[in-house]
Amino acid sequence: MVKIKAFRKGDEEVYVKVHNDGYSTEEWFGTLEKMLQVEDFSKLDYDATFLAEVHDEAVGLVDIKIRNELAYIENIVVLPKYRRKGIGKALLKKAMDFSTYGNVKQTRAEIPAQNEGAIKFYGESGFRYSRNAYLIKVQDKSVLEPYLGREIYHVENTRYWVPDEEQMKLIRRLGVSFTTVGEFKVMIKNIGNV
Repeated sequence: MVKIKAFRKGDEEVYVKVHNDGYSTEEWFGTLEKMLQVEDFSKLDYDATFLAEVHDEAVGLVDIKIRNELAYIENIVVLPKYRRKGIGKALLKKAMDFSTYGNVKQTRAEIPAQNEGAIKFYGESGFRYSRNAYLIKVQDKSVLEPYLGREIYHVENTRYWVPDEEQMKLIRRLGVSFTTVGEFKVMIKNIGNV
């Protein structure tokens, strides 16, 4: 039986292990400079994190970030041997329940474009395809500084971002040098459809 619990201080090592082991099967994950480390955890800025446990072992996680009226499912990952057992659905339900608080009107998730199973998973949960987004690595963000946080969603000092197609047009127009690491499908769900 799966148990979903809120992340608590002291769960950092468990989080990092599930995050890295779960994402290790994703093609884009292998292109990152390094896997998430425990010391990186303090830089993560989520409004909520939930862990899925089976027999007291953490086997999955979901992170949620709220910006204005939009809830982002930043990560949802289940360890490979526990997939297709309803754990992802339980994590998504918990994320959606959390997202109904406050003035959130829509939930957004970004799924690797090649991951047909994840796209189907979100579709079965009432999400619909909106547009593409791209995981990019920017070497020098100085030209982008005036646009960060307004026209381009950006988190802290990371060099990895997930701009959508409109934001990519701006980045190209500005002549910024970047490397595309992965392509994602943006799936959205209106909160009224929960």
